[in-house]
Amino acid sequence: MLSLLPLVCLLSTITVASPTPIVTVKNGTLAGRYSAEWDQDYFLGIPYAQPPLGDLRFRWPQSINSTWNGTRDATQYGYSCYQYGSNFNLSEDCLTLNGYTNRTLPVILWIYGGGLTVGSTADPQYNLAGIVQTASTSDQPFIAVSMNYRLGVWGFLQTPAILAEGSANAGLLDQRLAMQWVQDNIAAFGGDPTRVTLWGESAGAQSIGLHLHSFGGRNDHLYSAAILESGGPVGASLNPLPFYSSAFENLTRTVGCWDGGSGQYYTAHTTALACLRKLTSTELFHANYTVVWNPLVDGTFLTAYPSQLATTGDFVHIPLLLGANTDEGISFSPHNLNTMADLLNAFLVWRNYALSPPTIQRLLALYPNIPALGVPYNDHTNSTYPSLGTQWRRAASIGGDLVMIAQRRKLAQQYVSAGIAQVYSYRFDTQLWNNTTPPIGAKHFDNVMFSFQNISGALGPLPEFESYRRLSRSIGEAYASFVASHQPNGAVSASTSTAAAAGGSAGDVEGQVNNATSLPFWPPYELARPMNMVLNASGSWVEPDTWREEGIAFINTISRELLA
Repeated sequence: MLSLLPLVCLLSTITVASPTPIVTVKNGTLAGRYSAEWDQDYFLGIPYAQPPLGDLRFRWPQSINSTWNGTRDATQYGYSCYQYGSNFNLSEDCLTLNGYTNRTLPVILWIYGGGLTVGSTADPQYNLAGIVQTASTSDQPFIAVSMNYRLGVWGFLQTPAILAEGSANAGLLDQRLAMQWVQDNIAAFGGDPTRVTLWGESAGAQSIGLHLHSFGGRNDHLYSAAILESGGPVGASLNPLPFYSSAFENLTRTVGCWDGGSGQYYTAHTTALACLRKLTSTELFHANYTVVWNPLVDGTFLTAYPSQLATTGDFVHIPLLLGANTDEGISFSPHNLNTMADLLNAFLVWRNYALSPPTIQRLLALYPNIPALGVPYNDHTNSTYPSLGTQWRRAASIGGDLVMIAQRRKLAQQYVSAGIAQVYSYRFDTQLWNNTTPPIGAKHFDNVMFSFQNISGALGPLPEFESYRRLSRSIGEAYASFVASHQPNGAVSASTSTAAAAGGSAGDVEGQVNNATSLPFWPPYELARPMNMVLNASGSWVEPDTWREEGIAFINTISRELLA
């Protein structure tokens, strides 16, 4: 894994293992460690930016402009970035990375989720060794890299002073500097900087969506493709600067840096922002627990809302593989909703979206509560769970579409409309074996252990779980194929080539073969015939991407109201 703010990079499988693997990057020589379990060399805790301490706190990350003498130990993960509710070793000095390989291979660069408030490359759930091994054993090897980036107030403090000095959205610029580090250094590990695929889930996928629309859609060739799981550019509110006024006042009052509302000076010579930078890490950590800080349109990194940039074609045009889980909304929708008034009140304040009453009324009309017909939530088990509220399942469907599912469809349509033929969409539809109490379904994040190939460790050797292991491996092999050739079906079959030569539709799947996995042939997305791969442990299939069509189409017209 490559980690940014501990940028940790996992670089593919090594053919000839070294007891102490050595690699030289631009800043010096690194000594890693060999893993006999995975037959891989690890280089961990590599700094990719100057520590964001003191006056560099809250600022965009700064490149390391010096070298170190001798050989630097790279056998342990660096510190994780500050966050709440974790057991990681935390520090503001967390911008590091990790990596491995010895051939010129494509690269996959992982960005973790967690609402831009939690997450770390040190999390065992994000151990990239499994997917690196699957890629290697399927003859589609790649180098895997994962990054840490600043979270919460450390990465996303939003104030007029921050905006004026050009430091807004620092956490996203951490990610971008890690991408640049890969460009500058990955060849030393055997990686191909011209073939880098970004990969993220939830807030990680949201981050990728924002990078695709950053700097007015300018393509700096930091990556050549992207995999987005359960997230995209319009899933979370990009609130305007005044939204954070109260949060900033509360923060500065709590730590004694309040400037009286002048926006100028905390004392005669010290601004409130400078005062915050003088705090110890512990003082700042204990002052900001409940505040959620998000990216904003700053005029530089984000020149406009992604929904606006999409209409003008100002985004990075690359192949995409993207998807969402069937029951995304049951993970974060409010409970105890029993009446229409409960629904209306919940969505008026839900996730800071500030939906207008007419918009909410229209949504409720488009998502009627008819469980017997599977409306509005396409629920195969038809489970409503009255203990959670008779209107809860309905709200979960609306919420899941607002945050994850509608934007997945919108982004696929956006890229295909721009002339990009290599766009592939999925719906993850596998309920976890241990999900036996309400709410039950294919929830947000349930897909992660499958795509990371961590499923075997979770299941053990029990033969009845073979279908889960088979699905997990198929997902890993499809991803490896996409990283290698920007399509998930392995070597292109003869029937595919024949159909294409005859002018046939790529969506015509009859007779076509998936040579990479046990999945059916995964057709590219088309406007005239939009198709999803449904990833189900009982047997995957291809479906038309038309379910909840009217409701999702309406959601995709109100992105300006969602401030995205």
